[in-house]
Amino acid sequence: MEQNPLRPNWSMQRPGVLSLAFGFPDAASFPYDDLGRVTGDLMAQRHADALQYGPVSGPEPLRAFVAEWVRATEGLPVGPENVLITSGASQAIVLAARLLVPAGGTILVESPTFIGALWFLRGLGLEVVGVPAGEQGIDPGALEGTVRRLRADGVEANVVYTMPTVHNPIGTNASDVRRRELAAVAERLDLVLLEDDAYGDLIFEGERPPALYELAGPARVIKMGTFSKLVAGGMRLGWAIADPDDVATMCSLKADSASSPFAAWAAAEYLGGGALAERVPALRTLYRDRRDAMLEELEPLARLDCTWTRPVGGFFVWLTLPDGVDSEAIRGTVEDHGVTYLAGHHCFADGARRRDIRLAYSYLPEDQIREGTRRLVRGLEAALAD
Repeated sequence: MEQNPLRPNWSMQRPGVLSLAFGFPDAASFPYDDLGRVTGDLMAQRHADALQYGPVSGPEPLRAFVAEWVRATEGLPVGPENVLITSGASQAIVLAARLLVPAGGTILVESPTFIGALWFLRGLGLEVVGVPAGEQGIDPGALEGTVRRLRADGVEANVVYTMPTVHNPIGTNASDVRRRELAAVAERLDLVLLEDDAYGDLIFEGERPPALYELAGPARVIKMGTFSKLVAGGMRLGWAIADPDDVATMCSLKADSASSPFAAWAAAEYLGGGALAERVPALRTLYRDRRDAMLEELEPLARLDCTWTRPVGGFFVWLTLPDGVDSEAIRGTVEDHGVTYLAGHHCFADGARRRDIRLAYSYLPEDQIREGTRRLVRGLEAALAD
């Protein structure tokens, strides 16, 4: 496996260097007091379920909350029986892949895609094949062509990992037309889509598009989400939404028996009082302001023939350098100016494309986002001049 490029310096602190590499939520936004209160209440009540081994699928109150939330925000007709609580969305990805792809098998992903998904899927020993994606989402024609080519070579290719809503790292939404085309390809080729929706609640502008789960149905889609971006990453809580039979099978694949019952009960107590509906508008404003700050400071790069996305939500800007420039090769020069980033080739299954950069605006406060982006501009100016 390729070394995870983010974890050698997981502390994110390097003297004199601001990091735009880490897509972590803002620590100041965490609900410290509220979580302290509900945790105290659980202990005062001697709530044994919070400290005991629990149901593998997760506490019923939290599963019921997730089902109610996606019904209210996306109109999905699901109940608690469709919900599996996982250790972050990362475990949901792993469980869905284990459910659907045989050992040593092949899974398709977007190019580019979530860097973490590449680690997780390769860690299962799977062959990961990329399919071109852009601001409108995965290319359905390219997907169909890739599947047919693989099958003609005797390779089973039946599962696609995709992020149609607030794509990481591109930051855009696939159009409604593209989603319906993708659902049609899945039906035509008998594919299952793993729909990762980590940022759908953090759309800054426009309406939330229809979920693939709605368009293609539970026979074609397993949908995944996370509380990491909405509550706190350290709670390590996410979920999978699927047909109840698939939920039951994924439960049997969970090596941890149950995802932290203590954290899950605390989340259920906290969220059951309507906290998430109150938090989400403030989080959207927080991250939208940071996005706008970064976009404003990036403007001088236009004269260097750099381009970048305007994310509709989430945590990332996807910046593309001029032809022939290798973002990893110039990173040292840029770091000499006091800023670092994630080279974009890590987000491609084949690592072949070298001219992109993923920039995170979520973790640092706005003044440091501005300063870090200014340093980035100066560093890129120096690197491109060389």
